[in-house]
Amino acid sequence: MKKISPIAAFLLCFVLFPSVPSAKKPIKDMVRIPKGCFQMGTATEYTYFDHEKNHRERPVHKVCLDSFYLDKYEASQKQFKKITGRNPTKLINNDWPADHVRYPDALAFCAEQGKRLPTEAEWEYAARAGGPKNNSGPLHDYVWHSGNSSRTPHPVGSKKANAWGVHDMLGSVWEWTSDWYSVTYEISPRNNPKGPKGQRSHHVIRGGSWPDDESLIRVGSRHPGMADATESFLVGVRCARKLKSGK
Repeated sequence: MKKISPIAAFLLCFVLFPSVPSAKKPIKDMVRIPKGCFQMGTATEYTYFDHEKNHRERPVHKVCLDSFYLDKYEASQKQFKKITGRNPTKLINNDWPADHVRYPDALAFCAEQGKRLPTEAEWEYAARAGGPKNNSGPLHDYVWHSGNSSRTPHPVGSKKANAWGVHDMLGSVWEWTSDWYSVTYEISPRNNPKGPKGQRSHHVIRGGSWPDDESLIRVGSRHPGMADATESFLVGVRCARKLKSGK
């Protein structure tokens, strides 16, 4: 029998045994968020801009999550228009974050890419990045808010990423999550909670936006989502994805 050269044998392996994509293989412009547990919610008392106390962030409770992928950046206007065919934003610039994004459009934007919206727990876990706060340094190094934005949006990803490599989790624009909004955290499973069951009036938005005062931008802040034309709720979108199923 004629011997096969080592090079030919090496090439033959790729033909007969093609590589299978690994669940751990990085996905372009997504960050793999590690499996783990964290304390979700806020223990300190704060007052919202509508003069309500932050009871909606209580009680603090332990949540454990499986690993998942999360978009490194909020959707830019260019990306949102490329995927959906439209740009709902009022202040137009391809590199700025898409805002005034309606919840159904956020769902469609993610679904078109084989992704989904993050749950509220996934969002907060990724924002905290393994610590009690979102960032390890001064807020203005990571966040666009009213004090440093010059009252205008800025390109996505132009501030520092947090410890897990995700940009603009706070400030810039609010972000949709998949959970229905409840005025308090309801009793839910400790593992991979998905929010209240049954339809409610609004889904939860997180993160704050560039017109918001620095004092109001906190990782625990949560609101019922309204992608309207007010300065308080400039809502964009960031997608998530499971490691194996791709949804």
